[in-house]
Amino acid sequence: MQPQLKEKVAPLNIRIRSDQRRLIEQAAISTDKTISDFVRDAALCEAKNALLDQTSFRFTDAAWSEFTTMLDDPPTENQHLHDLMSRQPVWKK
Repeated sequence: MQPQLKEKVAPLNIRIRSDQRRLIEQAAISTDKTISDFVRDAALCEAKNALLDQTSFRFTDAAWSEFTTMLDDPPTENQHLHDLMSRQPVWKK
């Protein structure tokens, strides 16, 4: 069995004010995380949200044609999807 090679970790350094650092330290302590783990998790969450919030998408001509064709096709009967869409949303319970 070959030993697994660890991926190189690249440090990420940022400059923040002392009051900002204290706030981050308090939040890390309250969530039982190291400062590095807390900052990494928060940054990754924000990065994912930023990418998910994109409202503009670029398509090649072929991809656009395929996309619009799928939108124009009527959906096939899907009992699982029908059941899901018939449920009351959790935010309305």
